[in-house]
Amino acid sequence: MQTTLESEIRDFVLTTIVEDLGQPLPEETVSDQITLGATGLDLDSLSLIELTMRLERRFSVQYPDDSIEPVGAMTLGELVADTVARGARA
Repeated sequence: MQTTLESEIRDFVLTTIVEDLGQPLPEETVSDQITLGATGLDLDSLSLIELTMRLERRFSVQYPDDSIEPVGAMTLGELVADTVARGARA
């Protein structure tokens, strides 16, 4: 079961992907197990950079520049957990 912070991060990520990055997300395919990169949501490197920058600003976390490739290999659930582990604040 997700905490309130995890739910907030998940919702933020999905909203950012759809509304700000213009990536359509079919509701039936979005789960915490879907990857962010080519084998799932297919976010390119620029989109991943933008997403992590927005996460940094919104939740006061830091993603080093060399962490973009690993983020692309993460699932949605892993990204949420990783953001929490980096000390995310609501």
